[in-house]
Amino acid sequence: MSGEVYAIASGKGGTGKTTVSINLGVSLAGLGNRTVVVDADIAMPNIGLLLGEDKVDKTYHDYMAGHAAIDEIIYEGPGGLKFIPGSLSLENISEVDVVKVVELIESLKDSFDFILIDTAPGISKETAVVLESADNTFLVVNPEISSVVDSLKIKIYVEMKEKNIKGIILNRTKMYQPEPGSEQQENEYEMLQEDITDILETEIYGEVPEDLIIKKSSIHREPSVLLEPGAKASIYFKSIASKLAGYEYDIEHELKPYKVGLLKRIFSFFSLRKDKVKN
Repeated sequence: MSGEVYAIASGKGGTGKTTVSINLGVSLAGLGNRTVVVDADIAMPNIGLLLGEDKVDKTYHDYMAGHAAIDEIIYEGPGGLKFIPGSLSLENISEVDVVKVVELIESLKDSFDFILIDTAPGISKETAVVLESADNTFLVVNPEISSVVDSLKIKIYVEMKEKNIKGIILNRTKMYQPEPGSEQQENEYEMLQEDITDILETEIYGEVPEDLIIKKSSIHREPSVLLEPGAKASIYFKSIASKLAGYEYDIEHELKPYKVGLLKRIFSFFSLRKDKVKN
């Protein structure tokens, strides 16, 4: 069976697109799917760096420049994931032939169940080719107006090419918190989900909350779903991957230990404050 190709796209940088690509990829591989993540960001690739594999011989850039074969650029990643890194060097960037993207994608379909392509933000020439070649596109969006509006441009382009938008992955929800003592509510600091779906005319496929585990995983150069599988963001990544692979995933059950731990921390906090007042 031919593999499914998903472009992981965003209208602007900094939405967490690469983090989404890596964690979805590892989660899909963990479910027994042959999965590869491709770093198609020609100018600013960092998948190899985030996976702790920045010293590689041949890369996506080398293949695009005609200096490497496909089997030379596929590497073994964590958790059974395979990945194709970009080059941190600018050596071959002027030789890149974006037409070879189509050739690469077609070849990968024969060997993998899921091909996740981490694109460059916006719509560059190379990103446009990926969007046109992918079976589906996920829009990675933050709950803020600039991210939503820029993603609208991606959506319009994909639909103009008569390709399918799989849905929105709403990343870093509750990224803006009210100041202590403020009367403002959390939803005053970020866009409501219904407003996002109204503007993009696209359903939210899944969401991932803001979580310190993402910064920690970046420092350790290990996907959060492997570093801390029980972290809140990790659980949401796994739920999206399960949905994509056609499996049931009881997210409420998985979140229960997290919620119990949170309640314990809250009660502990108030207990300490009470003791402090007594003293």
